[in-house]
Parts: sequence; structure tokens; C-alpha cells
Amino acid sequence: MMVPFVRPRKPLERCRLALVTTGGVHLPGQPPFDIDDPLGDCSYREIPSDAGELTWTHAYHAPGREGDLDAVFPLWTARRLVSEGRVGGLSPRHFSFMGAIHDHGPLEEDTAPEVARKLLADGADAVLLTPSCPLCHRSVELVSSILEESGLPTVTLSMEDGVEAPRVARVPFPYNMPLGPPGDRELHRRVALGALGLLHGLEAPGEVPLL
Repeated sequence: MMVPFVRPRKPLERCRLALVTTGGVHLPGQPPFDIDDPLGDCSYREIPSDAGELTWTHAYHAPGREGDLDAVFPLWTARRLVSEGRVGGLSPRHFSFMGAIHDHGPLEEDTAPEVARKLLADGADAVLLTPSCPLCHRSVELVSSILEESGLPTVTLSMEDGVEAPRVARVPFPYNMPLGPPGDRELHRRVALGALGLLHGLEAPGEVPLL
């Protein structure tokens, strides 16, 4: 399979970064994802950059995740990188899918392209993607390729070998924790910076082990 690949047009310290997860994260007031749909819920939730409390709907729970969703959706880490001048800014909104999808048709044809159009309209320069469970990795492959085909450079954190995405930063953590254990914000920062370094560090599609 030919993996799409576009280069960022700006250095990281001038990029407007967006986050996309397939880990089922959402605002407490938003409708939960439908984990009982046998084909999978291909809808998405918009998460504003200034969001406070977050929750998640996912079939695979992990101890500690509920108290620190930065481990799968690094919004707090991204804000820190902006405050440090390592990232230029954040997109005004980010997006979350539920990755436990068995029929990817609606995701491929409708919702992922719609998210790509919204990210482009928001002026996003790059996207960091995070899966959660094994099925999430299959969904994140598809979403990352659709975003890249739209002209958005992406990097995907992965807890599995062999993920077919434009840029893959493979991490040695259990499922549900692509940034590392909940509560370890210094590790989250190090993982995010390592992954984002691949935006300019890779000249062709590839996978690089972090840590």
C-alpha cells in the first residue's frame, strides 16, 4: 500500500498543532460514543483547545486513565510545549474518534475527510495522532492517511509494530497509554517532543522507536 507523505511547510516552533485520537475521548457534556454498535461508531467529537475536564468512552479500560487523559490525549502537554516555545500554537479545536470500528466505510468516506476539512479550515499545520487499543491502531492508520492526503503532515504514536501510517513513533508502553503512564507529565512531554521531531526528521514514510 502506498502511504501518503507530505512535508511540513513551517518549523515546529511556528506550526499550529492539532491533536486527533481514536481513543474515545470527549467532553463530559458530549454524547458518549456507542460502544455497543456491532459495526463501530464512526462519529467524532470536537474538543476545543481550552477544554478543561475530559472523559472517555472506551471498551478497554486502564487503571489511572480516568484521572489523567493526557496519557492518551496530550492536550495539557501540547499547551506546555506552546508555552515553552517548542510548538508555535494549537489549533482551536481537536478531534476524537472511537477506534473500535469493524466497518471503516463511514469513517473513510465521511467522517475522517470531514475532520480533515475542518482542520484545514482552522489553519492546522501538523497533526499528532494517538490510538488506544488494538482496534484503534487500525482506525488511526486510516485517519492519518486521509489527513495526509488532504495536505496535513501527521505523526502517529503507536504501541504496535508495523502500523502503516506516514510517520510512526513507536513507544514501549501498554495499550491505552501512548504517552506513557498516567501522571508522568515529564515523560509525556519527552514522548510528544520525540514524536513531533519526526515531522521534520523523516524524509519518507517510516517508523522510529522512541525511548
